[in-house]
Order: sequence, then C-alpha cells, then structure tokens
Amino acid sequence: MVVRIAHTSDTHLGTRPREGVRSDVWAVEMRTRLLENDFYERFAEVFDTIASLDPPVDLVVHSGDLYDSPSDDNPSQPPVVAQETALSVLKGFTEKTGVPVLVIEGNHGLYRSLDVSLLDSLRMSISRLNVATHVDLKRALNKHEPLKFSYGELDVFCFPYMSASIIESSDLAAEFNDWILTCQRPESRRLSVAVVHGMDLDHTLHPSIFSMGYDYIALGHDHRQHKHSENAWYAGSTERWRFDESGHKKGFLVAELAKGKPPAISPHYFTFKRPVYNRRMTTDDVGTADSLVEKLDAWFTEKGMKGAWDSTTAARIRLVFRGSSNVGNLDASDAMESYRTKVMQPGSQYNIVQLVWTTQRPNIEPSQFAYPEMESEYLIENPEEDFRAYLDTLKGIDKQFDPGLLTKVAVRALKMSVKRGEQKLTLETLSEDGGK
Repeated sequence: MVVRIAHTSDTHLGTRPREGVRSDVWAVEMRTRLLENDFYERFAEVFDTIASLDPPVDLVVHSGDLYDSPSDDNPSQPPVVAQETALSVLKGFTEKTGVPVLVIEGNHGLYRSLDVSLLDSLRMSISRLNVATHVDLKRALNKHEPLKFSYGELDVFCFPYMSASIIESSDLAAEFNDWILTCQRPESRRLSVAVVHGMDLDHTLHPSIFSMGYDYIALGHDHRQHKHSENAWYAGSTERWRFDESGHKKGFLVAELAKGKPPAISPHYFTFKRPVYNRRMTTDDVGTADSLVEKLDAWFTEKGMKGAWDSTTAARIRLVFRGSSNVGNLDASDAMESYRTKVMQPGSQYNIVQLVWTTQRPNIEPSQFAYPEMESEYLIENPEEDFRAYLDTLKGIDKQFDPGLLTKVAVRALKMSVKRGEQKLTLETLSEDGGK
C-alpha cells in the first residue's frame, strides 16, 4: 500500500508588515493591504497546486502556524480576511477534491491563556477537516490517551506546539515524555505519520518522537524547507515572512509512503514575482550620507527598482549596515528618512513597497527573544559566516590558531548561550557537532 501526503506549514495568514511600507496601496480596497495579501494568495496557491497533482494525494497535513496572530508580540485576533481565507480555501479544496486536511496548532495563532482555539471554528465548519489544538493536547495528556486521527490504513499522531517552559514549570516533563512513548506509539502493521510543531532551538522538538518508528514526521516551526533526518522534513513557510528568508526556496512537500521503505519526498517550489532583498552594507559601503544615497539609487537602478509602479512586482528591501557605520549618526539617519520619503511617496519613480534598515554594531550584547524565528531575524542570521567575517577583520592573529577551530568554538558557544548554559564548553561538547 502506498499513501501520498502533501505537507505544508507556517502559512502565517494575517501577517501585516508595517514598518517602512507605502501607505497608499491596497491589494483589495479597504480589505487587505498589499503585503498582507501576498500570504493569502500563497495559501490559495498551495491548495490549488495540491488539487492539481497527478496522481492525487490522499491527505494534506499542515504542521502549524496557520495564522500569524495572536502571538507574544501581537495579542490580537487574525484579521477578518485571514479567517475568511482559511475557511474559503480549505472548504473549497475539500469539497472539490474530497481529500481530507489535518491542521495542528503552532505557536502563532495561539491563545496561550485560554482553553479556546481559532481552529475550532474551522473544525465546526468543514466536514473533511481535522484539527489538533493545544486544548486537545492538554486533554489527551490529562486522560492519558492518544491524539491521533486515522485515514484508512494510515494513522496520524499529532503534536501541537507546547511551550517547554510550561511543561517544566508544571513539572510535567516526565509525564509528557511517558505520554509520547505510550499513547503516541504507532502500530507496527499500519502506516504512521507524526505531525509536529517544534524545534531543537527552543526545546519544543521532543527527542522521543524520533524513536517511535513513524514512517514520516511532518515538521513545522522552522521556516527553511529542509530534511531534518531520514524520515523527517520541515516543509518551511510558504511566503517570505522575514527578510532573512529572502534566499529560501518556498513551497510544500509531497511524501510518498510505503511500509518498510523510507519516504520518497518531492519538494514543490513557488516562483515569486515580488523580489525581497536583504542587503548587507559595511562601513566602506556607506561613506558619507550623500554618497550612501547615491549608492542606493544606483543599486535600485541596477536591480530594476526604478520605474513605473507595479503592485505585483514592487520590491521589499531591508538594508543591514554592519560595523561602526556612519548610518548611525544624525546626518545619515536624516538622509535615509528623507530618501525613504522620496522613494515611497505616491507617483515616485521607484517600484518599491517597503524600505527598512537596521544597524548591527560590534560589542553590543543582543537582547533575548522568546522564539527562534525572532532570534534568526534580529540577532544572528548565519553565525558561522558572521564570525568568519569578523576574524577576517582582525590583524595579527597568531598563526598557531586555526580559524576553522576558532569559528567552531564561537558557534558552539552561541548555540549553548541560546540554550541558557545547560552544558559546559568542552572538547566533548564540541565533538557533539560531528565536526560541523
């Protein structure tokens, strides 16, 4: 028996970029802003593409973060159009294809202090839709029963997002692990899938899940589509949620499962009309305030961003000024603000919908963020690359020191600091990276 599953995740419906965005443009007048609408269009594209697959899939799983809010930094409900889009697309897909859909709850779109879920209204409205919420997880844990759904000869075990701090503060770590090992154990004769929203970085991806013998593990929370292990994949986000995702391929996965065989994974990617740039500029690139504006104008021309307004191709741009940059001084800041006003005003000859910038200065301790996606965006995007670049700026390093080993030590120390010092930095902990 072969089962085909479409795996999507992290659609973040209702995302509303606000900083440095042109204020005079709508996707649908008085309903959705331009960049917000990109997420709705991508969601519809996901399910339109899945509906057209040949051979068809037997099930669609969504591994969390259907909506963008509520979240830690935005306690409001998703916009009305986000909820309308989820309902209309999912209902239309299931009625057209007859293919069931399963959605689990992630850390976005989650009411942390309430025993209600935004997914409940979808569950009541769509007959072929199953959902697994944080309330369902707490109930299953309390009753010591599985949280799973069965589709013919396939069993799907659900692991909605659960904060590691909540488990620890409630003294439930042992009980939660026991629930995984007993209630969530698949039958050896049946095909089994685990749908999980979690990451190693914030301790929400529980190691026990990988010892259970699932035929496929559909992961969410990490926005980069990639293979985690032999039978576990992250589908990634479907739209560029952060600027540091500008180079990621976005799409969904199709997993073909047969008992006794590793899953056959087929990535499906989208082509984007709207460019997203995350350009880094060093001190040498910046120069004076006037020369900075001149360089940016030349770069916009080179990239085809100077020209008539086109809402489908208007670019999103973030500039990252690194080092002891002049952009931090008052003249440069004023110049950038004036330049952005010029670029973003109605009728300007710039096809740009968003322009923001940030300065990364050396020797400043970054603040802690609650979730790995925040750290990835605002803290360090590529620690190995950044530290290598830092070493290149130093003069007179003793030749006895291996830059590769120094980089390895620094990256390992950063990872351990994120995990709040649970281990000591020793040769043994360094070797745990397998030479990476």
